[in-house]
Amino acid sequence: MLGKIKRKINRKFLQNNYINAISMAATVANGECFRDIKNCNAGKAVAICGGGPTLQNYVPIPDTLHVALNRALLNKNIKYDWFIADDWDGVYFFQNELLKYDCRKFFGHQIGGDYSREIPESFRIACNAGRYYTDSYMVEDGFESRFTCDIDKMAVGNMPNIALSAMQILLFTHPSKIYLVGCDASQGHFVQPDKLDTKKIEEHEKDLKMAVSSDRVIQKWLELKAFAEAFYPDVEIISVNPVGLKGIFRDEYQEAFQNNNGEDGV
Repeated sequence: MLGKIKRKINRKFLQNNYINAISMAATVANGECFRDIKNCNAGKAVAICGGGPTLQNYVPIPDTLHVALNRALLNKNIKYDWFIADDWDGVYFFQNELLKYDCRKFFGHQIGGDYSREIPESFRIACNAGRYYTDSYMVEDGFESRFTCDIDKMAVGNMPNIALSAMQILLFTHPSKIYLVGCDASQGHFVQPDKLDTKKIEEHEKDLKMAVSSDRVIQKWLELKAFAEAFYPDVEIISVNPVGLKGIFRDEYQEAFQNNNGEDGV
């Protein structure tokens, strides 16, 4: 009995040491990755572009830094300045396009996650992408992670979808406006590449229901709103052609979207 208790204490001790070590590694890695982007977009506008169906109707807003998330990079009508991803399953099918694309790239590292979903370090090096840690080693359920302000000193809150994680990075750059584009919080993508077979498409759509459009995810967007209002009250967040996020931030509809979806853009 005493031996069992001792082994349990040792396991807890080793676990705590591991978490402490990873926390220190996250501090170093994220400091290197994000130090030079703090407040870099002050006074500027940023558009964070997800892969939702409304991305196909988006007309790029002038004088705006555009950030692609996952397959949004495949939209040829937008010249992206940054790219952010933290899941190999979301980028492997266009890795050649991503490798060649000329923009600044950030790849997240989900400590404690499924190895098959990690972006290979060799690919990150080939892309010359910055590497940052998320907090999945502490909280396995992304719905329980918390948003982080000091992402240059600690792990980025690992959220159920990349848009929520990336918002922490964009807020850190302190722009005057953040446009949410193609962040539909609904079903479907704006494009299904030929490299994805029917089975993989079904897997992605199933993942959307859990990580993008569920009520729990909408609650995380409401939490993000409260977080931004507390730490960045001077940053205006605008949903462009909103679907699932309608009414959460300031809504703005473009003419191209209204023409394709009716007067009210629905």
